[in-house]
Amino acid sequence: MIKLWIYNFTSDFVTKEIIHNLIHYIYIYPTVDMEGKLLKIRLKMISLFLIIILIPLIFLYVYLSKISMDQVSASQVQALKNINETKADYIADVIHNLSFNEKEFASSDYLKKYIERAELTLDDDYYRQVNDSIRNTVKRNHLITDMFITSTSGTVLAAYNINDIGSYCDSYKELDAAADSNNGISHIYGPTDSDTCSFYVVKRVYSGVSNQIGLVVERIDLTQICKSISLTGYSNYASVLLVDSAGKYISSSVSYPKSLTTVAEYRKIGDNITDAIPFYTTSSVTQTLSAEYDGKTVIGTSIPEAGWSVVSYYDNVLASGNISADFKSAKFAVVIFCITTSALAILICITYTEPLSKIIRVINQKNKGDTTIRLELNTNDEFGEIGSAFNTMFDSIYESEQRYKTVVSMMDNVVFEINLKACTVYVSNNFNQKFSFRAQTDSISNSFLYKMKVHKDDIKRFNDDVEKILIYEGEKWEGEYRLKNIYGDFSWFRIQGRKFKDQSGTPSKIIGMIADIDREKKSTINLMQKANYDALTQLFNRASFLRSLDEEMRQSESRRSLDALMFIDLDDFKHFNDEYGHKCGDDVLKFVAESIKELTSDRGFGGRLGGDEFVMCLTNLKLIGDAGKVADDMIKTLNAGFKSESTGLQLNIHCSIGIAFFRENGSNPTELLESADTAMYKIKKSGKSNYAFADGVASSEEK
Repeated sequence: MIKLWIYNFTSDFVTKEIIHNLIHYIYIYPTVDMEGKLLKIRLKMISLFLIIILIPLIFLYVYLSKISMDQVSASQVQALKNINETKADYIADVIHNLSFNEKEFASSDYLKKYIERAELTLDDDYYRQVNDSIRNTVKRNHLITDMFITSTSGTVLAAYNINDIGSYCDSYKELDAAADSNNGISHIYGPTDSDTCSFYVVKRVYSGVSNQIGLVVERIDLTQICKSISLTGYSNYASVLLVDSAGKYISSSVSYPKSLTTVAEYRKIGDNITDAIPFYTTSSVTQTLSAEYDGKTVIGTSIPEAGWSVVSYYDNVLASGNISADFKSAKFAVVIFCITTSALAILICITYTEPLSKIIRVINQKNKGDTTIRLELNTNDEFGEIGSAFNTMFDSIYESEQRYKTVVSMMDNVVFEINLKACTVYVSNNFNQKFSFRAQTDSISNSFLYKMKVHKDDIKRFNDDVEKILIYEGEKWEGEYRLKNIYGDFSWFRIQGRKFKDQSGTPSKIIGMIADIDREKKSTINLMQKANYDALTQLFNRASFLRSLDEEMRQSESRRSLDALMFIDLDDFKHFNDEYGHKCGDDVLKFVAESIKELTSDRGFGGRLGGDEFVMCLTNLKLIGDAGKVADDMIKTLNAGFKSESTGLQLNIHCSIGIAFFRENGSNPTELLESADTAMYKIKKSGKSNYAFADGVASSEEK
């Protein structure tokens, strides 16, 4: 902001550069010195000096500059007015002569008679007179590049270029409209057959008082007129523009456009300058006006003959080069005093803020892991005391870190720390003793969180827990997963972690631990296995089956599905124990259990109630008859039999099955089991080796 303000009110170029470099040193140097961190204290001190000393001096400097500019302004304005009027008079004379000659030609009798005859006869006397006039006019005036006659329909009747005779003039309507304004001056056209811009001077040809019969058109080379603008007479800090009636830039003393496609580029010289002088569109007589605009003095002289204006402007800053020697000396003294004072302010600020810079550099080095660095401030003031306090604090931190590392190294569990701000991960050294890969610490995305080999049954839960703690608002991480250990086997590990926040409430770290719980977990699983499963068949025991059945009945109620209970009792099982021994009887029970597992693998679960009594829960059946099909498959499978390992004999087994359906045959596991048991006893009494539905169920009915 200060820089912008000084630039707006300072005219001397050298002074601008000095002040620019000074401001750059004051505001940029501290930033670079502190590795991108703003030294607020230094800036406050410098700003105080600027307010007390520099700002009054700057106001004095601006005041002197203003007096200097007023000194040269009056003479410059008058000189440019004289030059403007000379250029405008020249262009007005050119336009006037062109219009006058064209007017005489348009009023000639031979031209009117030639047009009225409307016969394009080249050996006609009238044509010869018209053609001679056209050629003499073009040859006499170097500004005219083409001249032609058209009828009111736009047909070219005569032309300097005889090949155009008989053709249609594409711009006839525009040319006819131009005849009404500015002495018949058209707008600017781009190049056609040459690399120049041009405009047209147009006069109407009348037969009688008001009967228009054609147009006389002269094409004028704009380049020749523009060259008059580039003539000498302007100082090295002044420029001149030729502006059309719309306020658009035509040419300047610097250069002039050779094609309309580049006009926009040349307009940049005078863009918005003409906004300060509105007379170029309103003045009907020649007049000269001046105005101040954007640090420039703007002078305009109107050219009513063409609807144009000559606009001169000079840069007030460059014009200040004519300031008297006394004013220059005074300004120079002010500048030198500003520089000296500012340099002194900077020196004082550096002296008192350099210790702070050194403290910050040491702290930054410490944060990067340099444990040996010390803060050396060899002063006998408060800064020296600060340096001593910092060194004591560094020693204390170092000792704490060493204790922490010692404790971690003595633990069997893996300790990890995730820095959420730096996106780094610390893992204790014993990680490599438990897992088959080396833990990376450079980034979270390359850490063990995403490289750990997780059991397929646990991987979704593991990923969800990682995402929750890292991305979402999870505060704790507690989970047990099967991870691949250093031996290539999956072992059970418990991962615990907690998220910590900084003083602003932003999550900063996650500290956690990975513990090997494989032995403990497997022991727990074995106990659960013994508590819930039949030791011989590995099917649900009576208690666990009834719990599972109760849960399934509640879910069935909510989803309104067709589910059934199958009660299986082996026929004459006592025969196997008596005939072949109890070991053979165990083989039979195991075979029955395996058959139940196979039939319920995708549609339910099975259990052993005790002795030779088994149960099956069938879920999500489509038809009642589907339960009968499963029962039939069970009977056929057992009838097919198996080869006993203990006896080596092929044994065939028979069974009786009762089937009961949820809700229809019982509202709870006990009622349902009784209904299925009752149905099974019906088969026992009627011949065995078959199945039956509970009362009230028809096997052919569709649910």
